[in-house]
Amino acid sequence: MAYSTTTSNNSNSASSQSSQLRAGTYKGFSTLSGGKTNQLYDVELIKQDLINHFYTRKGERVMNPEFGSIIWDMLYEPLDDANKEIIIEDCHRIISSDPRVELDRSNVMEAENGLRIEVGITVMPFNQQATMQLLFERETI
Repeated sequence: MAYSTTTSNNSNSASSQSSQLRAGTYKGFSTLSGGKTNQLYDVELIKQDLINHFYTRKGERVMNPEFGSIIWDMLYEPLDDANKEIIIEDCHRIISSDPRVELDRSNVMEAENGLRIEVGITVMPFNQQATMQLLFERETI
């Protein structure tokens, strides 16, 4: 995941850390169009990085075949307890690969044309909780 952090060499660490969090600890950009700017900061950047990781099929990334999710391969499988556990383990693997977040909870549900996954995370530097809803749909012909 592409992101950068800002650091301060200032000896007044408490006030400098506070001002860094307001100024944007994590900075990046989104390739999605439609907004005024494509720059993302902090929690929004972290969530977009996780979305990119989830929506990339495992093996699809050039030079990094372990990046991505197996959920796309599970869309046509029955949603029994064993397969739910496999999907939850994959969610845990993806969330734990990013040191900026911690997994609080995950839930897998069958959607009309695929799977819906709810992931609760805590963004560590900000101690902020967020819930992400991810929809994986089967291709229709």
